Amino acid sequence: MGKTDVVRSLSEQLGLTQTETEKIYDSFVSILTSHLSNDTGFTLPRLGSFHSRIRESYKTYNPHYKGMIQLPKKKVVQYSQSTNVKEELSGGGL
Repeated sequence: MGKTDVVRSLSEQLGLTQTETEKIYDSFVSILTSHLSNDTGFTLPRLGSFHSRIRESYKTYNPHYKGMIQLPKKKVVQYSQSTNVKEELSGGGL
């Protein structure tokens, strides 16, 4: 599901135009991204919590060049799912 699908579904559920819904969506993502870039985590109830952390540099194999390369350290987002999501996924039946 991409941004267009999310905006379309939200606009149908909220009874707003897709343009209005896209502005809301973009603002929401901007706020969450700002929190993560400032090392401030956040929790979305019934979904999970997000926070940023620094992943240290490490060596890995590059199959294209057939050799080891050093990847630099970088900031990454870490997600922990809520209990509701765990129960929904495990009870969903595969």
